[in-house]
Amino acid sequence: MSPEAQRIAIAEACGWTDVRSDPVHFFHSGLRHPDKLCGRKDGKYWGIPDHLSDLNAMHEAEKLLDDDEVEWAAYRSWLYVIVPPHTNILHATAAQRAEALLRTLGKWQDAP
Repeated sequence: MSPEAQRIAIAEACGWTDVRSDPVHFFHSGLRHPDKLCGRKDGKYWGIPDHLSDLNAMHEAEKLLDDDEVEWAAYRSWLYVIVPPHTNILHATAAQRAEALLRTLGKWQDAP
């Protein structure tokens, strides 16, 4: 998946609607930001979090996982696959966590 597709998929899973990268429709506090993705929140367009580079945003997104051990076990399993060998999964980057989350939720799409 492209980074943009990953950000959109996570944002939509987190409840964002009408997510787009169209700079014409992106407004945040009245300012145009043509270089960022956006989504509708509370009737206005806001910049969606950059889950691929922000560990705080990923921490919030990880709350999508159920409290049961099954989804968390699947998430950890994906981290073990994605994170390089001899690296503790606790040190996984935001991008690695994003991929693991999308794979756990069944929203990862391999490139054609």
